[in-house]
Amino acid sequence: MRYRLLVTDLDGTLLDRRGQVSEENLRAIRRLQDAGVEVIPATGRALRECGHVLDHINHEGHAIMAGGALVHDARDGRVVIRRGLPADLVRATSRILAEHDLLAQHLLDHTEAGFDYVMVGDHAFDPATAWWFDVLPVTYRRVARIEEHPSIEHTVRVGAVAPHAALAPVVDRIARDLGDRIFVQHWSALTAEEAINSPTHLLEAFDRNVNKWTAIEAVCVGFGIDPAETAAVGDGLNDLEMIRNAGLGIAMENADPRIAAVAKARAGHHDRGGFAAAAEIVLAANRESRRPI
Repeated sequence: MRYRLLVTDLDGTLLDRRGQVSEENLRAIRRLQDAGVEVIPATGRALRECGHVLDHINHEGHAIMAGGALVHDARDGRVVIRRGLPADLVRATSRILAEHDLLAQHLLDHTEAGFDYVMVGDHAFDPATAWWFDVLPVTYRRVARIEEHPSIEHTVRVGAVAPHAALAPVVDRIARDLGDRIFVQHWSALTAEEAINSPTHLLEAFDRNVNKWTAIEAVCVGFGIDPAETAAVGDGLNDLEMIRNAGLGIAMENADPRIAAVAKARAGHHDRGGFAAAAEIVLAANRESRRPI
């Protein structure tokens, strides 16, 4: 099988623990592109949370953002695919978070809303949230109650940030109350944990069919690519579907064990050229596919 597309996660995969792309990884991207392999980032971040990364790697193609809820054209930032969260689910999820004393973080399609987040509730920012908003060029509005939300129709994700123990029962409650209409999970926030030295977890709730893999499938339709010709590399729980379903799913050395369990190959650590190793796995597979039988 020849792989025409490599989809890469950012945090914990392409980026090191400082949130930077190493020269080794930059060279790997160029080798892939020179060999005819399209490289597409796929991240839980919003576009303005990783624009500096896309600029650094000179990315000019599609970029899968917000865990698959948004696909942007990186050249001009326009949204080419958007899959939002229905307003009734935004309200219901936010009320559950409020009942558990959690600040609801609504990620929006900023190209429509004009800003990135609405924070619902009177609670103080978690240290990871305060750090994130301090270091990145994102904008937000604060409201005390979900009824005051200024742009609910542009919400693509509802989230919360807290320690693992606080989020586990909330995920169970959301899944029990809202059933298969919503996709919800919580997982470790690697970048935040490295920065603030706390066991921070993210809760993320999307429309039931939204994840990185379904976004990849939609991109493949536009490119005329068979999804089986796609390779994917990642480390976190929001990479699970793409690692499991891609033609070649590659787990980083630092990957969550649940990701490693469904991967077809393993690469190195994100702090030690792991993405470059994943690129070589893809390139080697493509070379092998061209050998005469």
